[in-house]
Amino acid sequence: MKTENDNSQDTLQDDEGSWCERNVNLFIAGLVIACIATLVAQLIFSPMFDDHHPAHFEIESIFGFEAIFGFVAFVAVVFLGWLLRFFVKRDEDYYDS
Repeated sequence: MKTENDNSQDTLQDDEGSWCERNVNLFIAGLVIACIATLVAQLIFSPMFDDHHPAHFEIESIFGFEAIFGFVAFVAVVFLGWLLRFFVKRDEDYYDS
């Protein structure tokens, strides 16, 4: 709060934000470049580290099966947790009574 006799100057104006707020486009462009570089590096170097284990089931030979399975499992766990909340939730005034 400033008074009439306050002659001090603020070094940071109210309209200035943080570095990320002032340079949002640069920040997003850097993240996109980092993601693309990571993808390219993975595509180039992954064959060197692939152990080529045989698939136990035919579905495991589909490209990206592990990623798809992991995503579906994650979504299933989140929805199961959402459903479980209805069974274990307590009233809002549980500690007040």
